[in-house]
Amino acid sequence: MQFLPGNDVLGRAQNPLLRQGMVALAAYQAGVTAAANLAVGGFDTHGQHDASQAVALSRLLQGVDQLMDRIDMLGLSDRVTVIVGSDFGRTPSYNAQMGKDHWSVTSMLLLGAGVPGDRVIGATTEGQRARGLDFTTLAVSDGSSRRLNPKSIHLSLRRFAGVETAEVARQFPLYGDRLDLFG
Repeated sequence: MQFLPGNDVLGRAQNPLLRQGMVALAAYQAGVTAAANLAVGGFDTHGQHDASQAVALSRLLQGVDQLMDRIDMLGLSDRVTVIVGSDFGRTPSYNAQMGKDHWSVTSMLLLGAGVPGDRVIGATTEGQRARGLDFTTLAVSDGSSRRLNPKSIHLSLRRFAGVETAEVARQFPLYGDRLDLFG
């Protein structure tokens, strides 16, 4: 309870991502978790995509910014990594309701401890199809049939977190190409 912000502090946090993050950071500080999954909605825009996405992205980015400020304020910047992602992207073209439907190509944002900054890994074609990737250099390689994928990212995260040989990793094995996302 010593790390959990009071209801007054949580109540002043207008952004739902920040409120969730404050509770997750308290659990981290108390030593009861090493990871948390925070969620925000508003991105499933099958109609009126442009207006809805702008609002949802603004809320998300504001929450991430406030969460990073909170991490810094708590003195945890050297120990916390934030990963922002989605289970799917949006189609490159609009449907009849001026919305965009589910698409298999998406993006992720990694921030914080252990993340080498100022780089983009992966790319898409004009039609938002994943381009090839050299898994050693992490450079785009149109001659490669290998694509950035969730399994490879998860394997990299397991290594980064130091759990790739843990019992839970053996219970839930992943087989695929490993990346060196964290340098």
